[in-house]
Amino acid sequence: MVVKATHFELIPVDLLDAVVYYGNWLEEMGFRVVVEPYDVEYPNTPVFRGVRNREHYFYEVSSTVNVARAEEWVKYGRASSQDTRYIVVIANRKSVSSASLTRLRALGVGVDLIEGSNIHQLCAAHDLSLNVDFPTVPRTLRRQLAKSRELFNQGHWKESFEDACLALETEAREHLLKAVRNSQATFMSDKGKPITHTEAQVASMTLGQLAVAFKNLVGPTQTQSRVAQALARINPQRVTVAHHKHATGRRAQALRTQVGKDLIVIVNSIKMLKSS
Repeated sequence: MVVKATHFELIPVDLLDAVVYYGNWLEEMGFRVVVEPYDVEYPNTPVFRGVRNREHYFYEVSSTVNVARAEEWVKYGRASSQDTRYIVVIANRKSVSSASLTRLRALGVGVDLIEGSNIHQLCAAHDLSLNVDFPTVPRTLRRQLAKSRELFNQGHWKESFEDACLALETEAREHLLKAVRNSQATFMSDKGKPITHTEAQVASMTLGQLAVAFKNLVGPTQTQSRVAQALARINPQRVTVAHHKHATGRRAQALRTQVGKDLIVIVNSIKMLKSS
């Protein structure tokens, strides 16, 4: 849709130009935009609701920051069962204090600034329905998990989880490669048949294939046994985020429900592998 000034009933005249410009920018960014949507469960009527890739964004456009209103939207988001994000859009830089920005960032609220024909993101909007913190990362793993933590802090929790899975996959592959190279790994199928894995085969294994290989180790160490369990647990969610990122239903719900604990599993597994 093309957003026009005549679409609005609640916007002051002095903000109309900025609101219209922002609404059309959202359309250009691929959002399906609804102007001033009403729902009895909303804390108030937002200026826009935008939907993209099954993520629901609510936007308030104002000349000042209303932290109390943002806090009410955060409560609404936390009570939601779907990806819900709230963005404060400011049309006057001077009205944005550092204290307000700090509070909104801590709440997971996004902040966009309109300056003429430019839009600047001051804070990334987080999925408010996902009440999960990134686990504590020991100093020895900070470099490995730096990108994952950065993505998480930017509100991209699915991408963060995917990158953390990649870090675990890489560490598990290196561990198994070393064991095969040093002739310290013997494999047997569930039916009791010997299996041979070459270094080249191990080097190209996916996380799911590594889960099977670790499970098939004969006489595994405690670390190997525990990592086998971790890989098997993580893999279904890794498949979802890699191939069904915008899925709904059971896949999406399992990913959302388990991602917090699964991130802890990943961190703990990498620690075990590094110390083995």
